[in-house]
Amino acid sequence: AVSRFESVLGVRQKSVRLADLPEGTLGVHFTSVGEGKSVGILLNRKSFNQKRRDIEAQTRKGYESGWSTRTHKPIAHTVTHELAHATWNQHLKSPSARAAAPKITKVYNAWLKDKKRKGYGKYAHTNVSEFFAETITKGIHGTKDKYTRALFGIVKKHKL
Repeated sequence: AVSRFESVLGVRQKSVRLADLPEGTLGVHFTSVGEGKSVGILLNRKSFNQKRRDIEAQTRKGYESGWSTRTHKPIAHTVTHELAHATWNQHLKSPSARAAAPKITKVYNAWLKDKKRKGYGKYAHTNVSEFFAETITKGIHGTKDKYTRALFGIVKKHKL
């Protein structure tokens, strides 16, 4: 997942580690307090220290329930999602992240109004940051569409 993300968008966050996280949490991206800089990504040790088929089965349940945005790489999904958060979320305060925010929000608002969109899960509706992470993940490991292409363009333009 990390190498695929790097080949498509480049890696801005190299601190990806396993940790003991609360039950039900697959991974988290965290920022520094006050500065709003990306500090690292933690992946739940219990979730990722399982057999491949078990991890895939859990992710597919998210697809089937309509919660997760569909991709072709169920194991890479969570890692890519958290890398996308490290690239941009509402809490990052760098000049490039702030400059990109209105454009990402505009894409999110257009996406919310689009009744014909396909392949997105309910989690993408949570907020603009989750929309960004799910849409980037869809673009890297799933079926690209106008929203994935728009976000890729914003990431590249603003050198996030």
